[in-house]
Amino acid sequence: MVNSIQSQPAYLLHSRPYRDSSLLVDFITQDFGRVSAVAKGVRNPKSKNRAVLQPFIPLLINLSGKNELKTLGQFEAQSNSVALKHKALFSALYLNELIVRLIHKQEADTEIFSLYKWTLSELSVQVDIEPVLRTFELNLLDLLGYGIDFSVLEETPGDNCWYHFHHESGFELVDGLNNKLEKYFSSTALHHIAKKNFSDLETQKAAKRLLRAALSGHLGEKPLSSRSLFRKNIG
Repeated sequence: MVNSIQSQPAYLLHSRPYRDSSLLVDFITQDFGRVSAVAKGVRNPKSKNRAVLQPFIPLLINLSGKNELKTLGQFEAQSNSVALKHKALFSALYLNELIVRLIHKQEADTEIFSLYKWTLSELSVQVDIEPVLRTFELNLLDLLGYGIDFSVLEETPGDNCWYHFHHESGFELVDGLNNKLEKYFSSTALHHIAKKNFSDLETQKAAKRLLRAALSGHLGEKPLSSRSLFRKNIG
């Protein structure tokens, strides 16, 4: 990674206190992927830019340093933050946590940055956030090389087939179904998910289960804090 980065489009993903008056921050950047940096002195009461260094505000940032942990230089807001309230706000925090957990530092991918920016915009205007989140999850998995392989559906012997899913081996046709259909996925729902058609409520429910299973193998055993926060505040 270059030693000096100037006027790089970025969003703040996460921050935590560092020493007396600084922050350790994680950004998603347009050209350099996820980058960690020290924001020196921004917790000082006299700091003029602290209010700008917040999630969901499109930023232009300067970074310097030879190591993986950079130093944040000048930064400014490109525009105001997107309007996120209630479910949309907690969903956006979920996006941030997914990126921090799944994307390795300094793996450049302009498509992920564009996907993140588009998803924030959609969350700010869409009443139904479930299709937005499922689309983000599917596209993120594809961009990371972990995409769900729906090709098995081309061999489906009928419209009323059911599948088991494992994040490593993919879909397996289920024979001799018992009554616990909530454990499996219908071929109809999977066809809709593959096409990113989430207009049907049952498809939304199936997609949520499927994407949670697909992501779990890459996230590890540590629970997502944003999910607990969502349940606590939204229910």
